[in-house]
Amino acid sequence: MAEEELLKQITELRDELKRLEEYKLNIRQRISELKSLKSKYLETIRAYRDKIEEIRKAIKDLEVKRNEVIIKRRELISKLRDIKNEFFSKRREFSELSSFSKVSIDSLRKKIDSMEWRIITESLPIQEENKIIKEIGRLEGMLSKALEAKKLSGELLDLRAQISSLTIELNELNNVFDKLTSEINVRREEIRNINKSRDEIKRKLSEVSEEIRNLVQSLINTASKINELRERYASLNQKLKEVRIAKTKAAEEKIIEEKKKLVEEKRRRGERLTFEDLRILYGEYHEQL
Repeated sequence: MAEEELLKQITELRDELKRLEEYKLNIRQRISELKSLKSKYLETIRAYRDKIEEIRKAIKDLEVKRNEVIIKRRELISKLRDIKNEFFSKRREFSELSSFSKVSIDSLRKKIDSMEWRIITESLPIQEENKIIKEIGRLEGMLSKALEAKKLSGELLDLRAQISSLTIELNELNNVFDKLTSEINVRREEIRNINKSRDEIKRKLSEVSEEIRNLVQSLINTASKINELRERYASLNQKLKEVRIAKTKAAEEKIIEEKKKLVEEKRRRGERLTFEDLRILYGEYHEQL
């Protein structure tokens, strides 16, 4: 191969090696940038995970409180149901005695006391006394029912007050329950939003990891290509060296042949040969070169 062609190939190889070295450097820089970005993504994912754990703990605490409210509400509803049942039962009883609720208890007692006093202090005919005793019995029956009606009225007022108080307490518990449920839903929505953001970061992380793998493979391929070209570069340099040595040797051979011809002509002419001529003639001069 001609020296010019070898020089051309060597120059092209040198330029290609320079380009590949720059390309390899760019790949390494890009890998370094991507690894830094990957580290940030992993840190963000860890932060999201910690935040989710924190929110889940908060949700668990809220659910414990809500369960306590549910138990209290269940107990309160049961108690309210029992009191309402008692209220309706007593109201039915009171309804049966409603006609006696407006009767004057004091008036009845005075009438009974007056009649009993007559029996004690007056000498009454048997018929009259029996009539008064019968009336006293009737009035005592009325008094008993009036007292029962009064008692039931008081109990109904007390039960109604309890129902009102328990209803207010139940409404408050319902409000607390709704508030806790709302807070739980808000926290769960936060987790859903964080999961969406985390999934997006995971997607980007996957893309970055894939790009790093591709770049690492490209770096390996480039390094292999550089080694291959360096071997070819060394081989071409060796060939260039051999061509130049051969070229130099050929030039020297030509000079020696020309000098040898001159010495041969000199000897044919019968001229005296010098020591230098003898060296050329017998090849010693070539060895010196």
